Amino acid sequence: MNKKILLLVCCISLVLTATTSALDRKAFDELVVIIDSAKILETPIFSPKTWEKATKAVDKAQKQIQQNKKQKNVNKAVSEAREYVENAIRATEVGKLSLSEYLEARQKANDAKARSLVPELYAKAEVQFIKATQKVESGNVKNALKEAQKASPLFLTAEMEAIRKDVLGKTDRLIEKALADDAAKYALSTLDKAKTARTKANTIISRDRYNRKDAQVETQRAEYEAKHASNISLSVRALNRNDQAWEKLMLVYEIQMNRVGKEIELETLPFDNGPLAAADTLTMYIRNLQNENKRLNQQMTNLSGNVTTELQALLSKFNETATDTDPIKLTNAIGKQIETLLSDNKSLNKKVQSGQSQLESLEAEHGDIAEQLASRVEREEKFKKAKQMLNPSEGEVLFNSANDIVLRLSGLSFDVNKSEIKDSHMELLGKIKETILMFPDALIRVEGHTDDNGEASRNVLLSEKRALAVMQYLRQSLLISASKISSVGYGADHPIASNQTNEGRAKNRRIDIILMQ
Repeated sequence: MNKKILLLVCCISLVLTATTSALDRKAFDELVVIIDSAKILETPIFSPKTWEKATKAVDKAQKQIQQNKKQKNVNKAVSEAREYVENAIRATEVGKLSLSEYLEARQKANDAKARSLVPELYAKAEVQFIKATQKVESGNVKNALKEAQKASPLFLTAEMEAIRKDVLGKTDRLIEKALADDAAKYALSTLDKAKTARTKANTIISRDRYNRKDAQVETQRAEYEAKHASNISLSVRALNRNDQAWEKLMLVYEIQMNRVGKEIELETLPFDNGPLAAADTLTMYIRNLQNENKRLNQQMTNLSGNVTTELQALLSKFNETATDTDPIKLTNAIGKQIETLLSDNKSLNKKVQSGQSQLESLEAEHGDIAEQLASRVEREEKFKKAKQMLNPSEGEVLFNSANDIVLRLSGLSFDVNKSEIKDSHMELLGKIKETILMFPDALIRVEGHTDDNGEASRNVLLSEKRALAVMQYLRQSLLISASKISSVGYGADHPIASNQTNEGRAKNRRIDIILMQ
């Protein structure tokens, strides 16, 4: 009886395992893609508090999947995590807009590889910068700008030291090696040359941190002299340790000079008469080679004259006056004449076929025109359908000067100084999504506009935030790739009505969605 019960329990366990293992991970996989995008946007830096909440929510969802929790619970956890991540992304965009004037110094430090070359300096600047992003995230933009202003010189210092280390790092290591090899004692003059070149390179970088080209000329000289000093020191130290080393040193130089001699078919140089005799032998051979080279050049000049005469005579047969004496130019001129004859021959063949080619071209042109007409008719029908979908209180559909379709949404309103989309506008946004789906190949630009009340800079920032909110909603709800949609805020720079009346200002406070073909 106990065996039967045990078997029944095992069967039930297998059934439950098969059921729970069939969890749908699609939503979680999509969340992972969004998280990767957020990391590329540096969301952990620009929205640290929200990102921390998002990370905890993602871990919670992942544990529920690992523990094979119910699909309903898993979906709820994934949904909560995704909301945190998307909030963090939105906060990142706001943070970058708010701190835009202080981002250049940080980017320059990154371009200089300060994160890896001078990690302590970069970390100090980054900690200060995160103080600024935390305050932006908390809504305290004024104090955030003060914190970011403190971070900028730290990033510039990190950039400068990273460049210095990148340009001078190898030089400093070679000078240190030369010192370790006792170059200060045995090769002081050569070591001083290395140090002087290093100082010049450092001066160039200090004056203009981006002048790597001139600095590298000096670092290469410094590296050469540092290695030279090390080699001299090692040689002298070896000589001091062993009197026989002097003979070995002389033999080394003789072997190297003999290598040169063998290349010019001299088996042995006359070292029995001293090093000067050996050097004179090599020098004499080189001079003989130079004289032979001059003689051969003269022969080539004479030969060139004969060839030039023949080429001039040949060119005259093409009714061309040959005034040039350069054989290469004369050859090129003859080649062009031959190409002209071949081209004329091809031209005659083409004329025979021109009638058929023109006919085929006309047929193709007719097909293109018909296709363009059909495309234009289809676009006009979609445009009419889009106009019918919006009522006057919601907005209007029109063409701009570039023949792009404009969805002018004067009815998509926001609370004063706010950028959050109202639930009451979901029906209007549903019509907008339906319209966008009718033009799947269009590039989309979401434009934010305000009236002229208030400061111009605040109006621009507010319009950017509103346009960004609409863009993020459309992108997420329609799964539009980042390359096909963008947002921009113009503030009060592009009014469509007078700002002197309440009615005109209401029309100017709008969102325009441009569908570019």
